Amino acid sequence: MARKSMRDKMREKLGDRTKESHKSRNSGGGIKNAFDPDKMGEVNTWWAGGGDHIIDIIPYFAGENDPHNKEGEPAYVLDIEIHQYVGPMEEMVVCPEQFGNPCPICEESRKLNREGADYKKVVKPLKPKRRAIYNVIVRDGGEMEKKGNQVFEIAHFFMEKHLAKIAKDPRGGGFTVFSDPDEGKSISFERTGTGAENTGYAGHRFVERPEPITDDELEAAQCLDDLIKVLTYDEIYEIFWGKGKDGTEDDRDDRDDSDDEGTDDRDDDRDEERTEDEKEADAEEEAAAEEKEEPPKRGGKRGGKRGGKRKATCPHGGVIGEDIDELPECESCEMYDPCADIADAM
Repeated sequence: MARKSMRDKMREKLGDRTKESHKSRNSGGGIKNAFDPDKMGEVNTWWAGGGDHIIDIIPYFAGENDPHNKEGEPAYVLDIEIHQYVGPMEEMVVCPEQFGNPCPICEESRKLNREGADYKKVVKPLKPKRRAIYNVIVRDGGEMEKKGNQVFEIAHFFMEKHLAKIAKDPRGGGFTVFSDPDEGKSISFERTGTGAENTGYAGHRFVERPEPITDDELEAAQCLDDLIKVLTYDEIYEIFWGKGKDGTEDDRDDRDDSDDEGTDDRDDDRDEERTEDEKEADAEEEAAAEEKEEPPKRGGKRGGKRGGKRKATCPHGGVIGEDIDELPECESCEMYDPCADIADAM
């Protein structure tokens, strides 16, 4: 009865999590990661090589470091924001702002943006990138499948955004709870290209599982947020500014003063942010209409031509491309996508 109760609880909560992921799918793996090395000794990790793959996503119970789920609730993905290549050691740093705590990197990013720094070269690299981390069993056959549960980290844009989209029934409005251990689906996709410049993930679709997830497979799933390393403000400050810098309280106060507007309007352009291995997918998204949930609305004067973007104006009194994420209306603005495109091109 205990095992059945666990499955019933997962089925109820995982459906809600699938719906939430669909709503936030447009909010903006490698050697470097934000895992705590002290906790990864016995944990297998998986990197998707080129070609076709089939995986099962295995649900787990969230811990205390999950920004979207309460501790003890069933979850299937750790949807998390990470600052990449921070400081001289190019470390990966979990952004504390998603937990409601101040972040020295985000403070500096907003400060530089307000001072007019180059958005693409200076401001954007400081923003956290949205990552998705899963427990997976790779159903490709052979030795990989024999490894059982593995931890899979990937850019949110490459996996969770696609899964959240196809999980919604376009007719009935319901959702495919693909992570349900009894009634869920396997996931098929293809990794294309090689290297940082042309890697892509495509062809995401659900396929029938030959059998439910077993109890042993469920119990082998990791509490994913327990594996990440969450640092304090001072620890992040030291990494960001370098070991030799004077990290006195006065220095931090000077930077905090430039951030008095708060953090509610922080980096909501996650869909526009890309790691190096997402560049090809980013270009593909602009070119393919189906990658846009709501294509930028174009009036008759702009005629739908690409050059029309230069004539776009901010409907809320800001400067399009320059004031992105600085106004409270940015989050729901219908001109957000073209504004972000212009910001990226500046």
